[in-house]
Amino acid sequence: MKLQEYINEFKGQYHASHGVLIGLTQSQSEVYVDLTVQSAMQYLQKLMMSGKLKEVQSLVTNSPESLLSSSFYQELIDTCVNSYYGLDWDAERKKALAVNILGFVIAGLKQKFEEGGHAPNAQGVMQFLGLDQGLLGKMGSLFGKWF
Repeated sequence: MKLQEYINEFKGQYHASHGVLIGLTQSQSEVYVDLTVQSAMQYLQKLMMSGKLKEVQSLVTNSPESLLSSSFYQELIDTCVNSYYGLDWDAERKKALAVNILGFVIAGLKQKFEEGGHAPNAQGVMQFLGLDQGLLGKMGSLFGKWF
């Protein structure tokens, strides 16, 4: 998926701009960014497969702060926090880490989206993701019948 390609282009910048400020080592920053991205990608794929493209669209067109009140973003944060099972921090600190990393990743994706000149609509998001809009719609309706 193209999202992973975009994220790989900028994820190395997390430690210097964020990780060091919250007390992570370089290797910890890398591990937690990767865990967060993997969890987020699984969650986003589930959203797309169920035809919830508007939620994915809002990730690349809105600011991370504006997403904090949405239920799907809270589910995304919880999914990421659950991936930190080896981290012995309390739940609130883990949540703050997830919010911090997701904010960084979403801001980076938003920048990539805007730099690519994509329209802030479903077609622009599909183009940004490198997906065929017709195929996704068919898959979403197929899975929607089962779930």
